[in-house]
Formats: sequence, C-alpha cells, structure tokens
Amino acid sequence: MACGKQQRGFLLVVAIVLLVVGSMLAAAMAYMVATSGGSATDNLQSGQALFLAESGMEYERRCLAQNLDWYQSTTDPIAPNATGTCATATTTQTLGSGSFTVYANVPATMLRKRIPDNTSTADICAYTIDRFPASGRIQIDDDIAGSGEFVTYGAVNPSSATCGNRPAFTGIARGVSVGTVASTAAAHARSSNVYPVAQLITALTSTACTTIPNPFQITDNSKFLSAGTIVLDDGPGLNHEEILYNGSSRSAGVMTLTGVSRCQDTGGVGPGVTWAANQPVTALLDGSVTASNEAEMVSVGTTGPANRAVHQTVQR
Repeated sequence: MACGKQQRGFLLVVAIVLLVVGSMLAAAMAYMVATSGGSATDNLQSGQALFLAESGMEYERRCLAQNLDWYQSTTDPIAPNATGTCATATTTQTLGSGSFTVYANVPATMLRKRIPDNTSTADICAYTIDRFPASGRIQIDDDIAGSGEFVTYGAVNPSSATCGNRPAFTGIARGVSVGTVASTAAAHARSSNVYPVAQLITALTSTACTTIPNPFQITDNSKFLSAGTIVLDDGPGLNHEEILYNGSSRSAGVMTLTGVSRCQDTGGVGPGVTWAANQPVTALLDGSVTASNEAEMVSVGTTGPANRAVHQTVQR
C-alpha cells in the first residue's frame, strides 16, 4: 500500500510539472507567434513606405522636368511650376494606405533685378534668400575670370524696399577676394545666377584624381546640397576642378564631404589641380562640364508607423 501511495504521489508531481512546462511552452509559442506577426506587419509597412517614397521621387522628377528654370523659384525647397500640381514647394500625396511627402532643394538662385554698374552697394535683389546663411559670401555670374564677382553680404532681408518688398542680400561689399582669388566688381544682368561661396578647409596637395583627403572638409554653408557637386576655380589662374560628393555631415561650421570623386570635369581622368586651404568653393556653376544645374530631391514615404526616406541629386 505504501508503495502505491508513493507512486501516486510521484505521478501527481510529474503531472504538475508537465502542466507547468506545457503552460510555459504555450506562452512562449504565443509570444513567438505574436512577435512573428508583428515583425511581418512591420516589414510589410516598411516595404510599402519605401514604395511610396520612390513614388514621390517619380512625382518630383516629373515636376522638375516640366520647368527648367529651377533657380528662378521664389522658395527653396523650390516650387517647380507657378501653377498646377507642381506649384507647391513641399507636396504631400495620399496613395493607397499611406502617403509621401516630397520636395527639392537647389544650390543657387538668380538676380530678380539687375545690378547696373560696378559701384552700386544697394541691396541685391534675388528671387529667394531661402537656405542662404544669414551673412556670408555669394558669387554672381558663372566665370570669375570674366564677369563673375565675389560679394560679401552682412544680412538677408525677406522684404527689402529697394527690391519692391521682396528678398534681398543687404550690407553689400563688392568685388571682394576669397582666399587668394580676387574678383572685380561689374554690372550684372537680371537672371544672373547667384551661388553660395564656402572655403576649402582641407588642402588638396596631389593632382592625382584618386588621392582623396580624409576627412575632406569645407566651411559649412547651408545653401549647399547634402549631396551634389562642388567647383574649385581660381578665376584668372584658369585652374578648374569639379568634385562630386555622395553625402555630407555638418558640425560647428564645418561641412565634411563623403563619397568624394575628384576630376569630374575630365571624366575622372585628370590630372586634377592642387588647391590650398581657404580657396573658394562654389556649388555647381552653370556651364560646367559635369552639368549646368542641380537639384536634390527628398521623398519620405509613410505607412502606419513606418517611414522611409529617399534622397537623390539630379542634374541638367
């Protein structure tokens, strides 16, 4: 009898243990199924958000293709057209179960009003001052060895009386030098291009196109695209180099370029040019070998909690 009681007690303990283990396994399986289902939903929404972001890029490409006067926009992000679906600087469209938000930045603007002579220090009227630094340097016109000119401005004004209550650069000093590159004040026609000017921090000491300093740094300028093309040009010295960068970061007044490819004006063949620190750096100039104009498109697709962003720089 004692033996039977002991067996029944043992079996009871085993049954309890099995119940506990079974409950734990069931809970674990339920958690795994729930996690797997949540992961599948997250992956699906992430893929949908990426599709929406790519759809936004197609939308913006179409808008940019309809108007080639990118630098004449009165805003930045730019409104590619004055009317219609492409007339807004930032567009949000609903598509299926989500939406995309897309916009395009440009690295330059144009003169809204001509500069009549080489002595005027009146406000410089531009189509937009958006994304330009509050003070700094600009280059007017494309060839610093010809009619191009470096100008220092002390402030920007979104509503200058000189410009008919429109945007302007103010506190003007004409024909300034940047680094060792001098410029001469000159008259400029309406719709002349206006570029931001930075300076080289990292000297380029080799003419080899494959020699890329690490880090590659310039002074920060908010108008520069986060990925695009910069130009080094010493004007009368007739040295010129176009440099591509695929990414960048900004900190404490310094812009660090990544994914750098030199000698784009020679198709990467070279030779390049040696450049000292402090030489002027501009955005892609109209008439450059690489292209004439650039725009950086940014599209963010959203589905539920998932967001995916796509960046692309286009040229013409």
